[in-house]
Amino acid sequence: MNANKLISLEEFLDKKRDFSYLLVHLTRSDEFFSAKEILRAMLNERTLRAYNPFCIYKNDLEKPQNALLREEFKVVCFTETPIDQIDALLQTLDGRQNQPEPYGLVFKKKYIREKGGNPVFYVTKKFAKPLGQLYDTQKKLPDSEVCRLLALISVCEEGNDWHWEREWRIVGDLHFNYADIYCGLCPEDEVGCFRNSFEEVPFIDPMWRPKQLLDELVKRTPRKPIELEPDDIPF
Repeated sequence: MNANKLISLEEFLDKKRDFSYLLVHLTRSDEFFSAKEILRAMLNERTLRAYNPFCIYKNDLEKPQNALLREEFKVVCFTETPIDQIDALLQTLDGRQNQPEPYGLVFKKKYIREKGGNPVFYVTKKFAKPLGQLYDTQKKLPDSEVCRLLALISVCEEGNDWHWEREWRIVGDLHFNYADIYCGLCPEDEVGCFRNSFEEVPFIDPMWRPKQLLDELVKRTPRKPIELEPDDIPF
């Protein structure tokens, strides 16, 4: 290959293996429901609920006196990790409080961006001070647009560095239609059950190997493989 050949951005991104056209929302069990039950609820309600803030101000927002302000910071989270590498995120990791499970929904990045999604901004505490001053002003007179920006700020320090998750966030709930879903995620032995319940949504196991993932998604599309657009291929 000629390294000096002029190529388009589309060609460049097709060759960049760490780039994905997709964003993945993974679920996890909580004290009341299993990850499987939560995924079913999401699909039945056609909604991803924003329950908590995850920004650099999370601890302060959890204080009772900041309950109203906290509503402005609740988000839905996604990862930009390529779909064929999601299995790596499912490993049990020392120090991680929110352990994801192999259940979730996948959307095209373009769709999430149109719905207000944005990559998370990571800063060290050294650069967070002026942002903290801006956050303090919101306690007196909240501005939804400012809060929406601050909800995307997370810390990136030695020993507390999660930027490898390549996180995106949407502030507030995400309402969707089944046609908006690229595919669903669940363990292999539950794929058939989820497909029967939600026929419009293709389901795959994130632990499958790349070829099996691709074969399954191409098989489920109504178009011929040769007619697939570049952003219909997950990796």
